[in-house]
Amino acid sequence: MSFVGKLDLFKLPDLLQIISGNRKTGRLILTRRDSQGVIVFRSGNIIYAASSAARETLGSLLLCRQLIDEEQLARALEIQHQATDEQRLGTILVKSKLLSEEALREVITRQIEGVITEFMQWESGFFKFDLLRLPERGEIEVDAEDFVHREGLSTQRVLLDIAAELDRTAVYPVPVQAAETGTGPAPEASDDGRSGLHSLKSIMSLIRSPEFTGEVTGQILRFARESLPRGALFVVRRQSFRAMSVFGVSGGSPSGTAAAKRLRLPFDQPSVVAEAADRQECYRGLLEHNEANRALLAALGDEMPTEVVAIPLVVNDLVLLVLYGDNGATGEPIGEIDQLELLMLQAGLAMERHLLRKRLETLERRKSS
Repeated sequence: MSFVGKLDLFKLPDLLQIISGNRKTGRLILTRRDSQGVIVFRSGNIIYAASSAARETLGSLLLCRQLIDEEQLARALEIQHQATDEQRLGTILVKSKLLSEEALREVITRQIEGVITEFMQWESGFFKFDLLRLPERGEIEVDAEDFVHREGLSTQRVLLDIAAELDRTAVYPVPVQAAETGTGPAPEASDDGRSGLHSLKSIMSLIRSPEFTGEVTGQILRFARESLPRGALFVVRRQSFRAMSVFGVSGGSPSGTAAAKRLRLPFDQPSVVAEAADRQECYRGLLEHNEANRALLAALGDEMPTEVVAIPLVVNDLVLLVLYGDNGATGEPIGEIDQLELLMLQAGLAMERHLLRKRLETLERRKSS
């Protein structure tokens, strides 16, 4: 799978959280007119970052931090040169007891964060994410192997550290008003009359808003209608999945829509919605024949789909919503749903941040009272 786009539509922090949240292993390539960079992930954790900008070597960084001296560096480089197999400079220094493992990890971490901080300040450019097959542990082939973090860094922790540093130095790029307030210009129409990526950009701005409201749910549903011929948005209520909104119902009659909205799928019965919620990941494939799925089809119009999708919205490891869609109304292939997955993940992350802010505000009020 390749995921490509522009950085003025998908901001880097959002991309990093998407890759991390889905525990992907791969390479994110960033390019603009005068620069290029790469970030490598293993199971959602960052293990390497580099840019085309000139960078110091590990040896010079250790010298600048006064963690080793010139003589110790020369000794380690001599060992590295004479070794019959390739060895990292940092590994040699640790094995020679010239440097602690903790100090080495700290230097590599700060180097990775420094590179990503540089990327965070890009206001335009392009990205491409490719899945890779990497061993669960051990070495990978990159330009500067000395700066590979063996264990991997929590992406969320890296973003928090960078945000704190950028706030401290006041160089963090100020987001546009729409990203802060959820207001801004209406989505522009694409050439074919559909809102497409412009609609997606508007929705992403709303999701970054401090308040996640029913308006955002409506925006997501409107975008879902462009990608899915028929579907429903389920909310988790009282040990069941309750249809809160439907679209593409056979005939489009108000009575049919009202009947679909009365649909309830129990937790304890197998269904495509329950499967997506249980796995906490997107399901795409055939619809199994079982009682709950038959009830779902009956509510939406009975046409048997050849392909279905179900995308959960997860907040703090709890599924709050599940978006279901199929091609039963047309029989045509559904097509790409990456953007829908992105929206659901972003919405969940935004809600998590909102809940965290509310908890912190409550704690502050308690302390001050």
